[in-house]
Amino acid sequence: MSVKLRHEFETLLIDEYWLLDNSHFEDWLDLMSDAIRYWAPVRENLDRNEEDFFQPDLLTHFDENKTEMGLRVARLRTGSAHAEEPPSRQRHFVSNIKILDASEPNLIKVASNFIVFRSRPGYEEHLFIGSRRDRWLRLDNNWRLLERLIIFDHDVIENITVFV
Repeated sequence: MSVKLRHEFETLLIDEYWLLDNSHFEDWLDLMSDAIRYWAPVRENLDRNEEDFFQPDLLTHFDENKTEMGLRVARLRTGSAHAEEPPSRQRHFVSNIKILDASEPNLIKVASNFIVFRSRPGYEEHLFIGSRRDRWLRLDNNWRLLERLIIFDHDVIENITVFV
């Protein structure tokens, strides 16, 4: 695996979280391919090797395409997203970035871990922790996110209004 490619994706993922931390949601959305699948299955309490995230009819916290993600971003801008009024303070952390597969020159599979801190001024604080499995597609010499599987380490998630 090339060090240059790993560095390229470390930079990309750090830049992606900078956009979210600074409320540049539309620019963040531009990183998505038109065919994006952005999803997070509900975890079962099974041994690691027994979990199957691709089984039919799997319950998810969310399973969105680019249109649905765009609607969520637009709603954040309207002031009608009551869970985000006033806006949360958010900080995203990414680590353990690993290129899983680069056998195709324009399709890369990347794994990473994340922590997202969310604070509602005067209300509550939440941590969201887990891992991501991404597929990135090179289009017009730019990487676009084709799929993001988000695997939360939590048993229960009450109110997830953040992008991961």
